[in-house]
Parts: sequence; C-alpha cells; structure tokens
Amino acid sequence: MITDEIELYREIDYKWEIIEQTLGKIFGRGIMPAYPFFILTAIKTYETFALPLNQEITSLGYCYQALIYSYLIKQGVKNDEIDIYFNFLTELAYHFYTEGKSEFSIQDINNFVEYYKTKFVFPIKQEIVLRRLDPIVSLDSFSNYSFSYPYIYYFFISKYFADNIKKDKIWNEIENIMQNLHVDENAYIAIFLVHHTKDVKILDELELNAIFLFDKYKPASLTKDDVKFFDEQIDVIVKASLPPSNTTPEKIRHELLEIQDEAEEENVEEKVEMGELFERDLRRAIRTAEVIGAILKNRGGSLEKIKSEELFEEAMNIHLRILSSFFEIIKDGNAQKMIVEIISKALKEIISEKGKMLNENELDRIARRIFWNLNFFFVYGVINKIAHSLGSDKLVEIIENIDKKLKTPVTFLVKEKILMWYLKNINIDEIVRRMEKRDFSEIAKKVLRFMVVEYNALHPINYKDKQKLENKLKIPAKALLSGKYKHE
Repeated sequence: MITDEIELYREIDYKWEIIEQTLGKIFGRGIMPAYPFFILTAIKTYETFALPLNQEITSLGYCYQALIYSYLIKQGVKNDEIDIYFNFLTELAYHFYTEGKSEFSIQDINNFVEYYKTKFVFPIKQEIVLRRLDPIVSLDSFSNYSFSYPYIYYFFISKYFADNIKKDKIWNEIENIMQNLHVDENAYIAIFLVHHTKDVKILDELELNAIFLFDKYKPASLTKDDVKFFDEQIDVIVKASLPPSNTTPEKIRHELLEIQDEAEEENVEEKVEMGELFERDLRRAIRTAEVIGAILKNRGGSLEKIKSEELFEEAMNIHLRILSSFFEIIKDGNAQKMIVEIISKALKEIISEKGKMLNENELDRIARRIFWNLNFFFVYGVINKIAHSLGSDKLVEIIENIDKKLKTPVTFLVKEKILMWYLKNINIDEIVRRMEKRDFSEIAKKVLRFMVVEYNALHPINYKDKQKLENKLKIPAKALLSGKYKHE
C-alpha cells in the first residue's frame, strides 16, 4: 500500500530530525560525535521515555541528561550522589567559562576544588570524583582536564545560568549571549538555557533581538507588487522536472546524503563575501532564527500558543527581511549589469578553455539566464530554510494561524512546505485555490510547483495522484512522467 510507504518515510524523516537535533547539527559540525552509539541512544531515549526526569527540560534536554546520567551510573555513582556530581559539573563549567579556557591543568583543578569546598558540602574525596567523572571530564596525555564533548559543557554552563538567572551579573551575561548568537557557542548555550528554565524573560529577550535584525527592510511577501521585477523574468527560469524513470526516492535520498557527507567532511562553512560587518549581521540574523526554531521544536508543546506564534513569526520575518534586502540588490539595474558581466566573463573563460567561442550577445543572454535562475533558487532556498528550521509536526497549527492572519503568498508557501515535509500532506485543491488569487506572484507559483515536484522526487506516489498534479497544477506531463510512480 502506498500509504504504508508514505508513513514509513514520515517515520524515517522524523527520526532523522531527532538525530540531527541531538547531534547539534543545527549549526556547524555539531556538539556530539555522529557515532552509532550516540545516534542509537538518542532514538532509544525518545522512544522509551514518555516523561523527562525533570519537568523543566524538554525531551531533547532530557536526551542529553539521560546520557550524562548513564555515564555517571556506569562509573559507580549512586543515585543519592547524582545531585552532588551535577552541581560539581555545573560549577566547573562556569569556572571554565569565566576563565575563558577549554582545558585546566591539574593545578587548576586542585585550585577549583578548594574554591568549591568553600561554597558547597563536598563529602566525596577529590580523586574519587575525578575518576568517576571520566569520560565526562577527562585527563589527556598532556595532564590537562577538559569536557569530553561540547554538548556536556553546554548542558552544564547553561544550567549554571538558569540556576542563577536572578543575579544581575548572570542576567547581563545572558543578554550578551542573546545579542551575539552569531557565535556558535552562544547559540548552543541559548538553546540549552531554555531546556533548563521556563523563565519567559529569556524568550522575551530573544524575541526583542529578533525584531531589530535587518529591521530597515520589510518582510518579503512574494505578492505580485512585491516581486513585479522578478515576475518579468519568469520565462527564463527553469521549469521543475522529476528525475529520470530509473530513479527512485531511495536513490535520490541516498545521493543527497552523500552530498551532505562530503560537505561535512570538507567542513563547509557559510561564507558571505560582502564585507565583515554585513557577514556578521547576516550570520547573527540567521543564527537567531535558528535558535528560535530549535526552541520551538522542543518547547512548542509547553509554551503558550500566543508566545509560540510570536516567536515563529519573528523568526520567519528575519529570513524574509533578509530576502527583501536581497531583492533590493538584484532589482537595481547597475547591480544586475555588474553581476551579469561577472558571470559572462567567467563563462567566456570556461568556454574558451574548451576551444569554443560564443559572441557577446549570446554570452550575455546565457549569463542573464544564469543570474535569474540563481536568484530564483535563492528564494526557494529561503522558503526551505524557514520551513526546516522552524517547522515541526507539532507546530502546524502555529503556521496555519500565522497564514490566516497575514494571508501572504510567502506564509502560504511556508505552511505548505511544512505540511509536505512533516505531515506528508499535499492538498492540491487548496493549493490551486490559493495560486489563483490575484496577489499570488508568478515567482510564488514557481516556488510552489518546485516544492510539489521535490516532494514527489523524495516520496513514492501512485499514478492517480500523478494525474491530479498534471491536470490541476499544470506541471508538464513530460516532467511528471520522467519520474517513477507506483500503481495502487
């Protein structure tokens, strides 16, 4: 049955997202090694436990806590000693933070223990504590102690901030962290902070910072008026098409995973060659939206609905204001000319190396086509980024409410992408009705058709449903028939 296969893909994608979140792949290379042990433990933790040990952390926070608990128990720590070890690790993490170090010498650790004893009861011998903390805090061959994995450090430093949030000094630190989320360490600390405390001040601070990012631009809407200059180029933008008939969703997914693995092995980082200040602001904006998304995915069920909607909308608007800033650049005639000339020059060099020649008019025509297609796929990428960084099967009601309130093509696109990916749902009649409304731009229609084709490339569909797409969404039969479909 085709429905059974779709459900299988839904379960696969759900578990894949759990793994990505747990490994910390929200930004950069993550905070936990992608070893089978960690991956299987993460999945097992989610499946086994219905409720966390501590009601003030989320399921993701509990996954990390369960790992740390298992380390300690395995090392011989008794249940009635867990609190002692957790407090010790929390204070140690803050000591690392204030010292600005990633490792301590043996003498540094001795000094810390002496300081710790002045604040807390410490009924266990130092050598026993350090032995049992291995491998949470390990001693290397250079006689230096450090947290074995970044997630352990972030878990405990954020716990310290959460436990001491009422102190002015700590709150000032938290404000600084929230204002500088372009630094990966700050972004991870912010996410863990919300695992450890439900203090709404943190969410308010995060939302306030989001409001002022790229605030000189209005959020893009993708209405006809918004992208009239772009719609005029619709004929040069490539049409969506499915893979060849010998390609299956499994094959395409495998190829995508290989591409992702290669990128991770090469440690590909986001680079924006537009000036140091702009790069920092762009990175800070994207990271802030990603942090909000991570919080919504893991706290969506325990946050008040109105707060979830506020956070979702502000995070989405960050991306849409960035998109508006992009539009300001590409619709400028001088900027277009300069970029097209750069592309044309690069094309000329590539063609000449192959011993071929094109006249200047032909080079210009191809360069313009490349220019506008790159622009389109940037727009498409932004929509995907919003849906994947903010979306969840538990947040569908949130984006539906936002779409009902704002009623713009772009909110409809985000909603439909979330429905497709997280619920495996495509409502063709609803899509057609929205596309036919007067405000829906040609670019928005193109994005929507690409979204539908992408869904079909990554999931099995039957012949009857293929016919619906062909007839109602005006996706060419040639494109559709190039994919592989299964009959009921």
